[in-house]
Amino acid sequence: MKVNKRAVMVFLATILLAACQPEESRGCFLPPQGFSESDLVGTWGGGIEDAGDSQVIIRSDGQYKQIINIERTGFKYDSDWRTWRVIYSEQGMPYLHLEGFLMCAYWEQVNCNTGQTGIEPFAPGDTKDPYSNLTYWYDGCQEEWVNTPGEGVFMVWGVPRASIMPIRGIELIPLRKTTDGGSGTTYELH
Repeated sequence: MKVNKRAVMVFLATILLAACQPEESRGCFLPPQGFSESDLVGTWGGGIEDAGDSQVIIRSDGQYKQIINIERTGFKYDSDWRTWRVIYSEQGMPYLHLEGFLMCAYWEQVNCNTGQTGIEPFAPGDTKDPYSNLTYWYDGCQEEWVNTPGEGVFMVWGVPRASIMPIRGIELIPLRKTTDGGSGTTYELH
């Protein structure tokens, strides 16, 4: 019996690729196997419309610092050291919570000086609820609106099939202000 070597190689490569892909949770990619919270320690960076710069420095002692420099508006900010923590969904998706995080760093329509968007909300999640102090963000992995008072929340995503794999194979993806697409900056480890 003659064996087609090319077909065997394609079959083995397909199995290998499937085995190496991170497990998905409702279209969201879990971090690589062996992920631990210590993988978050370091300096994470992102930009807004290529005109700004935002960094988050995460330390192993549960403290983080946020640094923002938005050139187009001249806004500069350097926070004190604040608390961070990670919680996990039932599917195992890690969420990074940054207490006191200025959300304008990753959602360009939020005014950094006031925290307001200037958008009249039509449904919970468009912006701060005008009738209460609730701030809603959409969690695309859990498919629900989440109240996140006084903090920024990021999903810790594994990076699927990336041509250039980020350090540690993870990115920080912010919760969104709408259900129909992403908004804002993805943070990568520098």
